[in-house]
Amino acid sequence: MARGLTDLEINQILELEDVENDVIFDESGDESDHVSIRVESDTEEVEIPTLEPQQGSSDSENDQPLSNLARRSIYKGKDNTIWNRAPPNPRVRTRSENIVTGTPGVKRQAKNALLELDCFHLFVNESILSVILEHTNHKIRSERQGKNTSNEYAYSETTLTELRAVIGLLYLAGLFKSGRQNLQDLWASDGTGIEIFPMTMSLRRFAFIVNCLRFDDSDTREERAAIDRLAPIRQIYEEFVKNCKDVYTPYENLTIDEELVAFRGRCKFRQYLPNKPAKYGIKIIALVDAYTYYSLNMEIYAGDQPDGPYKVSNKPHDVVDRIVQPISQTGRNVTMDNWFTSYPTYAHLLKNHKLTAVGTMKSNKTCIPPKFRERREINTSLFGFQDDFTIVSYIPKRNKNVFMLSSLHHDSEIDSETGKQQKPSIITFYNKTKSGVDNVDKLIRTYDVSRNSRRWPLTIFFWILNTAGINAKIVQMLNSSDNTPTRRAFIKKLGMSLIAPHQAERKTNSKIPVSLRKRIGSHLGESSASPAKIPNVGVKKRCYICPVKKDRKSKYICISCTSHICLEHANFVCENCRRNEEENSDSS
Repeated sequence: MARGLTDLEINQILELEDVENDVIFDESGDESDHVSIRVESDTEEVEIPTLEPQQGSSDSENDQPLSNLARRSIYKGKDNTIWNRAPPNPRVRTRSENIVTGTPGVKRQAKNALLELDCFHLFVNESILSVILEHTNHKIRSERQGKNTSNEYAYSETTLTELRAVIGLLYLAGLFKSGRQNLQDLWASDGTGIEIFPMTMSLRRFAFIVNCLRFDDSDTREERAAIDRLAPIRQIYEEFVKNCKDVYTPYENLTIDEELVAFRGRCKFRQYLPNKPAKYGIKIIALVDAYTYYSLNMEIYAGDQPDGPYKVSNKPHDVVDRIVQPISQTGRNVTMDNWFTSYPTYAHLLKNHKLTAVGTMKSNKTCIPPKFRERREINTSLFGFQDDFTIVSYIPKRNKNVFMLSSLHHDSEIDSETGKQQKPSIITFYNKTKSGVDNVDKLIRTYDVSRNSRRWPLTIFFWILNTAGINAKIVQMLNSSDNTPTRRAFIKKLGMSLIAPHQAERKTNSKIPVSLRKRIGSHLGESSASPAKIPNVGVKKRCYICPVKKDRKSKYICISCTSHICLEHANFVCENCRRNEEENSDSS
């Protein structure tokens, strides 16, 4: 079995620095300093039976008299949600939603993936590449129609080997942090370029293939786009997400959050998120393992889809319900921010998916008791309890009030490791598990393969390559019993593995310069032995193959028949090959 990995080992291998976990967001979404908590003492705490919230109850029901003792023992939200001041009895058996099912890690069908290329093909497999190859060649054929191309190779149809080489060069460009750099700088021949790029293919060829990359049938796109805004990328996107689900079982804690793929071109569902580094782009809701940063499930926000099979609700409750399907009924916990958090959502996750949840909550939620909104001293907190939920209000600083809801915690435990700050364990847990998606964003930006483009399907394809590179590294890391190389070394080996077959094919092309072929051979580790010379007898005689009228004389002879022959009709063979032929003939 694969050994367990510590948090430090994972961060070192993925080359991810420690994130600032001590950041809490208030109800307005603004960052604030990490809070120091002091539990506010209550005058009297009496445990009474937990009351379920009465949805839709009338004002008269809300105004029913309660005993003074009961009023001092509960909090009541605007929607009549009842919260006990005293936590529930801790002496109960383990809750069913806290029993994790399924062994975390790589699934059986991917256990043997150790090489970089094998791990990559778990996510971008032959099926996806075949779809891209088919539609890219269709685009190339349409581009060539009616054009007088002087360079047949630069505008010819591509192959699967060449397509992999293009992807390999994209990874290497990201490795050198040249994803957004001008291509002419990468192919420069004045010593400032990167030699691996011209050795793999010409600049014109690379740019032509990238511009022609297509992911669906353009002849039927208009019909499909009438019911699906994601029609140009739908097929490979869904298969990629399916592959991510099929090869990995997550650990017990996951994060739901938004990714923003940078894009400023024309797109009907482009978003503006000022809190994200890119600000403008395509929003993707992601479910990420908070321990390894593996992206398990993703959903592209496509806005209001046309009526049809792809029209879905974009309400936070419905988005969460769809995104957690791969971990439904597994007893895991999901951490989310205040855009997704609500009492009905947490109740739905607990009842229908057997999942717990922890997250910040907006101040306008009706389940929050009015007392929780009152001004209090800095670093004080209030707790409210039900059988399945805990609500916390805390004051990190003046005029700031932060609310959190949890279905995982059922007490007012204080984290002893926080010392004088006395932070509740709910806050400590949230800080440890909230950054899964943010860390994936950081990993992508470190070695981003994206190139400037006005086509949003191509931008999503770059995002697929970025995510596949991270997931592939995690699979290799969990499969290997020894220390694995860093993510930088992984991407370098992956890129070189993708371009090597195409370089070997290109080396045999007699139309490229001899010096370039020699550099490719040296890069591939092949012998650079020079071809053997044709025997020279010193006497010139007419070549016996050339026509008599040419009267072409030569001083070289054939080593087999000793007839004079010119260089045009001579075949060069290196010493090693000639020696092998002689040995084979002797043995036969």
